[in-house]
Amino acid sequence: MTYEYLIFDLDDTLLDFTGGEVAAIRQLFSNELGLTGTDLDHALKTYQEINHHLWQQYEFKEIARQQIFEERFQKTLEALGIDYDADRLEQEYATLRDHNYRMLPYATEILQHLQDQYTIIAGTNGQDATQRLRLKETGLDQYFDQIFTSEMIGASKPDAAFFDRIFQDNPQMTKENTVMIGDGLTSDIMGGQNYQLDTIWINPNHKESPAEIKPTQVVEDLPTLEALLQ
Repeated sequence: MTYEYLIFDLDDTLLDFTGGEVAAIRQLFSNELGLTGTDLDHALKTYQEINHHLWQQYEFKEIARQQIFEERFQKTLEALGIDYDADRLEQEYATLRDHNYRMLPYATEILQHLQDQYTIIAGTNGQDATQRLRLKETGLDQYFDQIFTSEMIGASKPDAAFFDRIFQDNPQMTKENTVMIGDGLTSDIMGGQNYQLDTIWINPNHKESPAEIKPTQVVEDLPTLEALLQ
């Protein structure tokens, strides 16, 4: 492989979004709804399923992005049979989410080791201010040559328009010298595949991919990814 440009997803690729999300939702449901024990576990699972489904709908252009934030807690409360202010939960969660500065193991090291060999680009589906703040607070921002968010672009992975914008801003970038790296089968791997890019799927839990999604390479962690790119 001869790459010059690495497009890195952020959440659950370099930043531990899921770990932070679980901690935040547990804190939120405990503080606001008074849930504990198995009730708290059930509420967390319910939220995760509803939130995941809404994000999938957004990625496939079935709903607007704002609909996720308007509906995920409302639907969760309805499923749990709890009468509470969904807008308050969303606002409180936003504060907790924006202060999630967790990183996955080896995130700093891999960027340090690759920064002199490649142009490193962040390509993430997320809110622009939130993602930039998280990169700044973790110190990862210094290793990226450019940062692109779906909010900034006005399109999200796997939409071709997301990748169009990155290529427009990098005239030397080609589909042969660029690779998309991420954990998301739909957003990162299918998005890159549809754009005719090589893809590297970070798959720590050894999930199986659908037959129609074919990552170029699969790795289980960041040290293995670095070895592949060196």
